[in-house]
Amino acid sequence: MQTAAGGAVPADGVSQQPLGNHYRNPVFGEAQRPSPDKSKEYTPKYAGAIRQPSTEALMLEPSLPPLGDLFAPQPELPLGLPCTPSGNAAPNSSSTSSSSVPPVPGWDTSRPYLTGQFILEVSAKQAAGRASAEVLESYPPSLQETLLVDDLLSAFLCLSGTYIRARKVDALGGTRLGYEIITREQLEPALQEMAGRMLPLCEYVAVVQRYVETRRAYEWGLVCQALAGAMRHVLQDWELMVAQLEHQLRAGKLTLQALWYYVQPPMQALRLVASVAAEASAAKLRGGGLLDLLHHRCAAIMGDAHGHKLALRLLRAAAEPYFAMLERWLVEGLLDDPYSEFMSITRDSLTAEGQAAFWHTRYTLRPALDPATGLPAAAEASGAARHDVPVFLGRVKEAVLSTGKYLNVMRESGRLPARTLPLGVHLEYDEGNKYLLRIEEAHRAASSAAMVLLRGDMGLATGLSVLKRYFLTAQGDTLLHFMDAADSELRLPVAQIPLLQLQSLLDMAVRSSSAAEDLTTASLKAAFDYRTILNMLMNIVNAAGSEATPLKTPLAKLKPTTPAPMTASEKTNVGRRPCRECFILSYAMPWPLNIVAPESTIAQYQMVFRHLFELKWVERELSRVCSVYQQTRSLHNRLTRKQRGTASTSVEYGSLARSYRLCMLMTHFFRQYLLYVTFEVLEPLWRAFQSKMQTAESLDEIIEHHRAFLNRVLKGTLLKRKVQLLRVLLELKGLALKFVEVSAQLAIDHEAMEEEVLELLAGSSKGSDERGRRQAKVERVRSALDAVLTSPEFTQPVRELQAKFQASLAEFAGQLAGVHRQAQNDRTDTREELESLLNLIARLDFNGYVSSRAAAAKASTRGSTAVGSGLAGATGGGDRYTVRFDAGSS
Repeated sequence: MQTAAGGAVPADGVSQQPLGNHYRNPVFGEAQRPSPDKSKEYTPKYAGAIRQPSTEALMLEPSLPPLGDLFAPQPELPLGLPCTPSGNAAPNSSSTSSSSVPPVPGWDTSRPYLTGQFILEVSAKQAAGRASAEVLESYPPSLQETLLVDDLLSAFLCLSGTYIRARKVDALGGTRLGYEIITREQLEPALQEMAGRMLPLCEYVAVVQRYVETRRAYEWGLVCQALAGAMRHVLQDWELMVAQLEHQLRAGKLTLQALWYYVQPPMQALRLVASVAAEASAAKLRGGGLLDLLHHRCAAIMGDAHGHKLALRLLRAAAEPYFAMLERWLVEGLLDDPYSEFMSITRDSLTAEGQAAFWHTRYTLRPALDPATGLPAAAEASGAARHDVPVFLGRVKEAVLSTGKYLNVMRESGRLPARTLPLGVHLEYDEGNKYLLRIEEAHRAASSAAMVLLRGDMGLATGLSVLKRYFLTAQGDTLLHFMDAADSELRLPVAQIPLLQLQSLLDMAVRSSSAAEDLTTASLKAAFDYRTILNMLMNIVNAAGSEATPLKTPLAKLKPTTPAPMTASEKTNVGRRPCRECFILSYAMPWPLNIVAPESTIAQYQMVFRHLFELKWVERELSRVCSVYQQTRSLHNRLTRKQRGTASTSVEYGSLARSYRLCMLMTHFFRQYLLYVTFEVLEPLWRAFQSKMQTAESLDEIIEHHRAFLNRVLKGTLLKRKVQLLRVLLELKGLALKFVEVSAQLAIDHEAMEEEVLELLAGSSKGSDERGRRQAKVERVRSALDAVLTSPEFTQPVRELQAKFQASLAEFAGQLAGVHRQAQNDRTDTREELESLLNLIARLDFNGYVSSRAAAAKASTRGSTAVGSGLAGATGGGDRYTVRFDAGSS
């Protein structure tokens, strides 16, 4: 082992051997006097006034923070690292990277004199042979001072001398390396006090040197290696100073007081570096956490010019590899992060299945892990998850992540990434935060290039309009053609209808509509979803509640329904459900438009389509029933004349009038609801979304506008309001379908009736008379209708359905008024949304029918009219005079 001046140190670590009044110089190997001006005996002037401190008190300065396992033979790595030195995944690893970290050569750790580990072994040997050490007090004070100075210089280089030795101390915060003065008798107090002041400096150097030696391992990362390199430069400066001090000692010009004068400035610097090394070692910091420590230390010592300069020097050196990774990510969109230190992480490669989740899940911010457990760190005070991002980049972390995403979008789309930073400009840490301006410039450049690509070549507006045309039923003729073409299939059990048959009917409906030339319909597929509307809504709510990602990605786990054949268990459990209750559309959004409309968004569009499809089916069925009732006009006129002649209400007239009123009431409700959804919710919201999409400056803004648009659509269609309100709406839909089934008894097969009449009149004089055949057919129809209208199978269900529908309609009106009041009080809705709710209330109760019926029912049961007051208050009153549904007998 060589000293700083180049001399050899004996194997036992003792740097000097006393030879009487002379000593052997370990540098030059010759005997000489300690100092020309120290031949006389030295007596401290204030020896009696100085209280002798204890050796234990002078041995260790308790100023450094805990060291952790810094002086352990093999310091432990923090848990949660992506891989170990052998390349195997570490426990609690959060990364799927399979890159192998190169191990440190075995000879580097097996040779103690290359790592500084020998000092612990030497201290143990010297502790065992302390009794055989020569007594320092046996020499005169002048020689004692020289010997102490010589041993201090050795200790400054982490060596153990004859009279100042290192020893291992098991402290509470971890093993420490302390230095002590070996004495058995009374030592000159002034010498001991002066030498004791410099003993902490030996520990500072030992801590820094041990940190440099242990952080050379690859798994600690480039930031730790860069910081260790900067600390090594500090140690080199210190070793150079020690060599100069040793030269002064050999020249006889160095005393303890002079040594104390010289080491005070570097002592503060080394204490700063050692405290940084101690804190980093105790917390097992690396990457962004280590940069945070250095940044906070720079800010804390801003008043100390020299200390701040040194801390800034360490910070710049440690941040250099991190900013190199940052620059490549911002310029090329590539992650050059071999040891998992950078703030961005990639989870998997881009595949056809993973394109939809590219923006939200492929590139994310690295979560902060607890080094002691390897688990995610505790959330911030605001509830947001902590990320492994340096504090000085926290303000722009989302911009950094998005910039790399933009460049990767362009690369995956076959375009060269745009140049985001000028040539020759490099990122580096500076106190003026110029790097933040460069990052923002790079983000704007990448965002602008990506928006030009999406709006121009990729046709973002055209691609998203497909969702409106088919999922929001803006292409109404296609949906009506499909309902007409697949009418019989949609009524059968879903287990009996092959999905391929529905797909062919859908393709035929598209070709026969105005969308025949739309090329995007090639990706439009028919599928089966066996969940109900409530189950689909609960899946969306659960997916949003279970995500631990930022608000911008609330539904990343939600997957859309895709075409798939029925399994055996599905045929057994849900195979008897009507096909119309399971039919849904599926659409594969092309890349890169699926960034704006990912799978979770398609799943929400599917739920809206299922809701609108079922409502349009109910309206279509009610319209068909209305056409059936139009065929009973002649019977109605005859019953009216009979009523005038007899002044009595017949059973047929009452049953027909009741069913007709109920049909008109149901038709009015569903038609007005669909008009409200189409013209007051979907169309205005889509126009507003298109306007925002054209003025958006970044892809993040478009994604946020799309998310807000879908959220408002779900609220406007009452899917994301109160669950009870949706339940009542679905109950009204079920009552309407039951009424359609009951009213099917009034449907008459006129062709079969014509054949029956011809058979009855065959051979008679009326058989050849057109008028006679017509009259016979009318009488036949009237008798059939009279039989239906007087049968309990028709009158009783109609009466029950009328009572239930009116009660449910009153409940729906009350719930809707309550939703409006709550939204108005909570101020959670926009003015347009509140006005849309008021318009829906006014549409449903345009002549006060609902509120009056609710008030009459309330008065008959409780003697009060408070039920209708909420609705009337919301609509501003419902006393306008117009035609009412309850005209006539009830």
